[in-house]
Amino acid sequence: MYEMKIKVRYSEVDQSGVARLHQILEYFQDCGMFQSEELGLGVEEDQKNHRAWYLIAWNVKIIRHPKMSEHITVTTQAYKMRGFYGYRRYSILDEEGEAIVLAEAIWILMDTKKMLPMKVSKEIADIYVEKDVDTTVRINRKIDDNGEWKQQESIEVTKQYLDSNNHVNNTVYALWSEDVLSENVNVKEVRIDYRKAAMFKETIQVFTQQQENIFKVKYIKPDGEVAALVEMILQKQEEK
Repeated sequence: MYEMKIKVRYSEVDQSGVARLHQILEYFQDCGMFQSEELGLGVEEDQKNHRAWYLIAWNVKIIRHPKMSEHITVTTQAYKMRGFYGYRRYSILDEEGEAIVLAEAIWILMDTKKMLPMKVSKEIADIYVEKDVDTTVRINRKIDDNGEWKQQESIEVTKQYLDSNNHVNNTVYALWSEDVLSENVNVKEVRIDYRKAAMFKETIQVFTQQQENIFKVKYIKPDGEVAALVEMILQKQEEK
């Protein structure tokens, strides 16, 4: 288990003083990246070996959002490597050690020369995965995109959205989804199903769908392929 202790900053919270959804994902992303760096498997090492980890799914359960100035502990644990895939758990703990956010993610290891999946070596798996860890996979990856969708304003991919893999960073889809959410709702759970990377200067079409307390957002690339699907379970702010 790897831990990162931080204090929630003003720049990370919304108008109600709690960490934004995409910020929570950025905490998790940073925690995993820092662990990789400390294990000697960081970005520079991956680039030197022409490989990169691409995120393909998030499942996140928000018990409550971290608050401004709150001291929190972000944790991650790589619990399984199989074939091309790596599986991680994440959490955010409050000052008493109670979990306030729980998450799981699936990553795929890519050969960046061939742009094809590459098998995770035993050497890499042994570095990441601790002995006697629970290897049960609980994440649900695929999101159904059937039904009627309402088109929203399209998004132009600019440099600010790109990461070290030169495509739209995984957390950006949560950021974009926050912009099309209704007012006065809390996100209690979020799932993201990443399909095909969105690239610089592409125009991404945005579609939304609401079914009771389930809100979905679909992002379509210029070639008609789905870039990502986001599914959120909402709760009205006045509800307890």
